[in-house]
Amino acid sequence: MRKRGIYDQAALLLDQQALQESSPERAMQARKAAQAAKELSSTQQLEFDFFGGGNVSIAFQYQDAVTERLFESAKTTAQAYHAQAVLWQICRNLGWQSYECTKTAADLCETMRTDKAQMARALDLLEKVGAIHRVKRGRVKVITVTPEGAFRGNVNNHAKAVERFRLDVIDGGLSPE
Repeated sequence: MRKRGIYDQAALLLDQQALQESSPERAMQARKAAQAAKELSSTQQLEFDFFGGGNVSIAFQYQDAVTERLFESAKTTAQAYHAQAVLWQICRNLGWQSYECTKTAADLCETMRTDKAQMARALDLLEKVGAIHRVKRGRVKVITVTPEGAFRGNVNNHAKAVERFRLDVIDGGLSPE
């Protein structure tokens, strides 16, 4: 975050706050304020490209927020730690420029050497705290991270990434046309 500059940081925070607004009007105002902050920024941020190995950046701010929510919501600290480990595996297995995990819950059980009930509890907890979203497709639930979980690229494109997430994941890939 330090290298982004103050206006870019403010823009990102405003975009994140817009996601949490219950009022569409307030969310739109926050996005407009974010756009104004982006225009004030004089820095040019480079797109992430980690040598073809992924194009995913997991922000410390996101990790801290999720960790805090996990420890507040989990019944035990062990459950919170397990959910953190599951989230790490989900983020590690994100598809190329996608919010979707390439692994199913059963695959994650195998990778982490845990049982289905424990995995189900961890995924429920992660969904409860807003770290992931699961979408039923056919007979499986596709695990996706929220835009803050795997934001890619230029901070000026954050609002577009949030909108793409809404269209692709929340609305099930329906086009606004």
